[in-house]
Amino acid sequence: MRRVIRVCGATLLVLVLTATGFAAAVAARITPVSMPELGFSDTAEPTPQDDGVVYMFVGADSGIERSDSDVQAETPDGQARADAIVLVRLSPTGTASAVSIPRDMLSLDGSWEPMSLKLLDGPESLMRGVCDTIGVTVDRYVSIDGAGFVDAIDALGGVDVDVDHPVRDTAAELSIERAGRQTIDGTTALALVRSRHPEQLIDGRWKGVSEADGAKQRSAWAATLLDGVRTSISEAGPATLVRTVWSSSDALSLGGGFHPGELQRLSQASLKVSELPTNKIGDGRAILADESSRGALTLAGFNTECVVPH
Repeated sequence: MRRVIRVCGATLLVLVLTATGFAAAVAARITPVSMPELGFSDTAEPTPQDDGVVYMFVGADSGIERSDSDVQAETPDGQARADAIVLVRLSPTGTASAVSIPRDMLSLDGSWEPMSLKLLDGPESLMRGVCDTIGVTVDRYVSIDGAGFVDAIDALGGVDVDVDHPVRDTAAELSIERAGRQTIDGTTALALVRSRHPEQLIDGRWKGVSEADGAKQRSAWAATLLDGVRTSISEAGPATLVRTVWSSSDALSLGGGFHPGELQRLSQASLKVSELPTNKIGDGRAILADESSRGALTLAGFNTECVVPH
């Protein structure tokens, strides 16, 4: 029965997005993104992964109210950092896999900037940085700002998550008072992917999470929430879908075209989510991709032979 509901929900999503008039109104609210010119290594041979389509989903930090003490409060107008980055590969058979990219991973394009900062120079810069660093070519780009992320989840009636321990982070305005399966609203979901210094209630005591573990948790939550939203959309009714699409559309940026058939297959797929393995550098936040990173991406079905033409 659950499978039938998901198929019906996926079909409704496509119908809603392609409805005459509504689609045009939504498209006018979405920011278009130009895709960078990317190629493959001269030594690369065709692989089964070449037939898949790779989406990059980005949670941008624009549209979020900040205090004057917030180090990111001085971000220039019209620019944003990447709070969350998730790559999703949709295969021709309809299976999908997702890998969450740490926002503190350094770009190996010569800039040595964290991936989060690449977005300040635009989506094309971020996609080129991913190509240079982990060898993945992005075919479709989707980003949503903080306010739109909150609105979309609230329009869906929240998203279901499993929480191991009660968690709090005053700076991120995060407070989840109980462990277990529960539905959280958009504000709480946003706090989860932005929390840098969470504390967990374990054996009656609040214990801080290390910088490294906190970074891993953010990446994992980004992928988990993406899958939760995808599932909620596939099971939603038409009225909910209309509210969700409209409430988030002015916060969306899209590149690579609009492909209803792909969205339908993606919403029906059983998504496998993993975290990209990386190496931490020193005592700071910076981390580097290595051979294990590309190995994990290959196992997840991604082609890692992307090169930026020079």
